Amino acid sequence: MPSKISDFHYIFGYAQCGYYKEKQYPFVLNTFSDEYKIENGNVNILGNEFPKKIYYPDLLEHSQYLESENIVLILNGVEMLQRPKKFIELIFKLRKIYGYTKLFYLQGVSDPYIMPVLIYLGINIFDDLYIRRESMDKIKYGISGKHKVNYDPFEENMNFVGNLLSELFESIRGQTLRDVVEKMSISSLGVELLRLSDMGYFNEVEGNFPSRTPYIRATTMEALYRPDLIRYRNTISGYEKPQGRDIALLLPCSAKKPYSLSKTHQKILQKISTYRKYLHELIVTSPVGLVPRELENSYPARYYDIPVIGLWYEDEKKMMAGLISNYFSKNEYKKVIGYFPEDLDFIREAIPDNSIIIEGRVTEPKNLDALYEQLGKIIDKNMNRGSKINDYKSILSFQFGQWILKYVSGNVKVVNNFHQDMLVLNGKILFVYNDKLGKFTITKESAKFFIEENKYIVKIDDFLPTSNVYAMGIQNATNDIRQHDEVVLVHNGEIRGVGIAMMPYLAMNDLNEGIAVKVRS
Repeated sequence: MPSKISDFHYIFGYAQCGYYKEKQYPFVLNTFSDEYKIENGNVNILGNEFPKKIYYPDLLEHSQYLESENIVLILNGVEMLQRPKKFIELIFKLRKIYGYTKLFYLQGVSDPYIMPVLIYLGINIFDDLYIRRESMDKIKYGISGKHKVNYDPFEENMNFVGNLLSELFESIRGQTLRDVVEKMSISSLGVELLRLSDMGYFNEVEGNFPSRTPYIRATTMEALYRPDLIRYRNTISGYEKPQGRDIALLLPCSAKKPYSLSKTHQKILQKISTYRKYLHELIVTSPVGLVPRELENSYPARYYDIPVIGLWYEDEKKMMAGLISNYFSKNEYKKVIGYFPEDLDFIREAIPDNSIIIEGRVTEPKNLDALYEQLGKIIDKNMNRGSKINDYKSILSFQFGQWILKYVSGNVKVVNNFHQDMLVLNGKILFVYNDKLGKFTITKESAKFFIEENKYIVKIDDFLPTSNVYAMGIQNATNDIRQHDEVVLVHNGEIRGVGIAMMPYLAMNDLNEGIAVKVRS
């Protein structure tokens, strides 16, 4: 942000919250106060001057928006939203022009039931004109929608909207905005805008969506199209199985995460413990689709929750079957075994034709015995075996990309120290595995790999980072960086530290304020 906007702000995708001229945003302008003044025929909004006649139809034929030093004014919001596709097109056009450098003010729209998705799309400022009009018509807002009363409820409506904006502020700061938007989208227009964004502008949204959030509450169909889940499924479609695991075992998911701690999986794993070193266990689930066992601690596999009713919607079936089919087209196994309940029968057509299917209740003793018997027929002691090092290599390729594998070939070993697994080469620590987050952290020793490949690089000015790197000290960031990714801090090719991205790359490149990277070393 320009220096006039406080450095105390947070980002979730394109949504931002913080303080502008001591006013917490997102906020609603009071059009009957000094926040919104008409002087000498011009409109002054919190010190930002705009030309007169900014209302329909005076400028609509000439421009859809106006800009000042710190604010982009999107004109005639009510009319704009009558054509949602055109509105979304304009929003992403403005994003391409301005990035994160200005606050966006949507004129004339403060309907609380579409505010969450508008904030998700990056609107920071609203005005009270819509609320005033509806209040004059004796329409009152509530958690279940609008209803008629016999008085003017303006003050109550403003309080309702103020409380809503406070909740949205906290959800941006807490990285839960997407879940809140899905939960609060009771307006059909709000859902339409969210779907248009998800399906029409995936690349733009994904590039700025965090690499992880605290949790995923997959309680609506919109959750299937979250940018982080589509990103995950796209990665799994091209994922290469760990070396040495040549028998695939498809299993159902469980409510408890990670799956291996659930009672259901523990019963299965205890039964087949003799054979696990030969197996590649694959968990079938929604909304993530398919989870290799080695990724069960990773995001999003460990962090989602979904209502379990033993039935699947058609969109979920299509997603899971398509992902499984893509995965097996990339990975060949000596044998595939499907061990799942009847409700997953729809995946039969997605797995190889010569697969063995054992269908029914997965904790039933006779089914467990049948699985054990089949494994005994297929597996012999001369077959390849899986290993922790190969599993970790697959996790590294999932996290950073397959390019990393050439740097961890050869004599890389797994060493456990202080209850943490580390990948070590010639006595030097390359990566440290965080089992609670299911990811690897970069060390200064492995940072050189990232410099060589120009991956996850944040170029900074000539200083030695300590606890935080602020956006004003950043020269450039590579476009593979998402919020919460591991990054390497570099100045003129010299490693200055490693850490965690607190902004997506575009925000790092645009902003002059705010914490961009939390430094680890």
